[in-house]
Amino acid sequence: MKVVFANEDLHEIDVMALVDGQTPIYIECKTGEFRRDIDKFLRLKKRLNLNRSQFIVCASDLTEELAIGLTAMHDLTFANHSTLPAKLQAVI
Repeated sequence: MKVVFANEDLHEIDVMALVDGQTPIYIECKTGEFRRDIDKFLRLKKRLNLNRSQFIVCASDLTEELAIGLTAMHDLTFANHSTLPAKLQAVI
């Protein structure tokens, strides 16, 4: 899905869901190098008015240790395929 904001910024949405019809969760799915996009993710999270736990970057190549470190450094949640279910459960 593509979203165009009023200022014509375009963003492609990978996964967006509403838990209990109220709590939005955004999941950005990445493979390969994505760190250059972290600032873009932070701006989008702010525009969508989401907190850290509601904006998850799921990267297949991330180790659990690196995901923990990136989460501590940035106002986003980072996960891999193994840790994603626990991150989602924490929001639900």
